[in-house]
Amino acid sequence: MPLHPPSLAAAAAVIALLLALSVWLASWRPRRDALPATGLGLLGSAGAFACAAGVGLMPDWTSEVAAPVGQSVALSAYTWGLLRLHARAAPWQNLTVMPALMGVLMVFLADLPTARDLSHDAVLIVQCLVLLIWSQRLALEHGQMHRLLMLGAGLGLLINVLHGGHVLQGITPTSEPLALTRAEAWRLASELVLAFVPACALLLMSREDRELALQRLALRDPLTGIANHPAIAERCVSEVEQARRSGSPLGVVLIEIDQLPSLRARQGKDVVNEALQHTAAHLAERIRRSDSVGRYGPHAFLLLLPNTPTPGARHVLRALRESMLDAPAQGSGADVLPLSISMGLWCGVPNPRDSAEALISQAATALQAAQEAGANRMRVAA
Repeated sequence: MPLHPPSLAAAAAVIALLLALSVWLASWRPRRDALPATGLGLLGSAGAFACAAGVGLMPDWTSEVAAPVGQSVALSAYTWGLLRLHARAAPWQNLTVMPALMGVLMVFLADLPTARDLSHDAVLIVQCLVLLIWSQRLALEHGQMHRLLMLGAGLGLLINVLHGGHVLQGITPTSEPLALTRAEAWRLASELVLAFVPACALLLMSREDRELALQRLALRDPLTGIANHPAIAERCVSEVEQARRSGSPLGVVLIEIDQLPSLRARQGKDVVNEALQHTAAHLAERIRRSDSVGRYGPHAFLLLLPNTPTPGARHVLRALRESMLDAPAQGSGADVLPLSISMGLWCGVPNPRDSAEALISQAATALQAAQEAGANRMRVAA
């Protein structure tokens, strides 16, 4: 049974419209993902398919102008969604340029079918190329779903190039309503690919991004914003294994705020929380990129110093203690909270019998010795 292009376009229009409505309902609450843009892209595709389905029933300008503009709107929306998903600057005004250009070209070339078709292909090729370049660039930084988006943009680009080639060969539409020329088949394939493949890719990418955000949230301490106990403990296990394999020294440091017991007794839990937040931010801002810090207990922080021998670790920790004295915490009122920290350090190359827990325990013993010696002290485990 031969294909009936208007019926196929009508079915695609209904599917795209239902998907657009579903996506917009899912993105009702404001958030940074690609759902609103995906819904807009599907709506543009639905309009393009509806215009294609109405050939012979609606004015010619709907299929010759509105349908190409709908396709261009969809591609601009998908590009906007990709950039928005990754917090890239994407002013919506810039994304109206290509649909506007498409509309102008379709109107002014209405009496020149070959030039109109070639211009239609050229605009879509440029938009596919832009989407492909951004997808490839961001794929180096993010997850696997970009490959599906790259596939959709690449297929759209190729199909429109092939369609343009058939237009240049002078292949004209057939007068048989149930028959498709090769050029018309390429056009229909382009519309289907560019409508649904990028949309599916962006939906999957939005889900992947949300899952990664939840994973990151699960590994963060809600009070201080740095790594929580499970995250920093797992990181310590990884660093110990890496140091053992490479034979490089590792520093394992336990840190506590000296004034915490007195603050809790005199000023209460809120001030203690402010002191913990200040100390966590101070440590996170001043450690090296290769280092890791996390909240290991209610009052303790765990700092990991990979590839750091004992003299280097001493230097790093001395600088941290001095900078804490120079940067007192600002309380919720006008009060200034001068804080100091004590540290216990284990440093060396782990041997096969050293577990992460054992090294942390030795650092805890050194921390206890530092606290017994007074405030703002550091001791090294024997």
